[in-house]
Amino acid sequence: MEALGLILIASALFCHSWYILGLYPDGRTVGIYVGAFGLAALISITLAPMLLIGGDSVAVANAGGDFGNKAYSIASGLAQTTVMKTLIIIWSVYAIGVAAQAILEYDERAVGFSGAIAAAVSLIALFFFAGTLLDPYGEDVVLTLATASLLLSFIGGTMFAYLGVPFSGLRPVAGWFNLVGSIGVFIMGVVIGTTIIGVSLNS
Repeated sequence: MEALGLILIASALFCHSWYILGLYPDGRTVGIYVGAFGLAALISITLAPMLLIGGDSVAVANAGGDFGNKAYSIASGLAQTTVMKTLIIIWSVYAIGVAAQAILEYDERAVGFSGAIAAAVSLIALFFFAGTLLDPYGEDVVLTLATASLLLSFIGGTMFAYLGVPFSGLRPVAGWFNLVGSIGVFIMGVVIGTTIIGVSLNS
């Protein structure tokens, strides 16, 4: 789930970045690709997690025979997957909104304000991952998910400043943040998908 979701979101942002930078005169083609990637990312939440393997496994590894600790561990695991799914859903909706705006030529400011929401959710996910994943999963998992969340928060923030405020002078900045940031998020997704980092539950 995490790998595919990040890769698809990054792909949508990558396509959008070239439009922001002015390399595509017609946004409708970009909208089709961005919307397709957004819908696919939304579907990816139905897949099983690759890193956040869930409360049951964490509970077995960490809680022993203590029912109270096991219940707490299960709840923590569910919270972790819920935050990850929320992050994917928010950015999928953002991508679908970008696609609708590009194809139907709606007001761009709505995209900017949705970017602010996506940035806020990404920051919350960043602090959540950094604060809760180190003990059960280790540094590699924390760095990967926190880096992806940080990059997404920057992208959402620049899109809000560019389209939501709006400040048209930020167009090249927003375009490059989308381009470079999406590549970084894509790399984080590939790192997860190719199991370069592994899950080692700490007791």
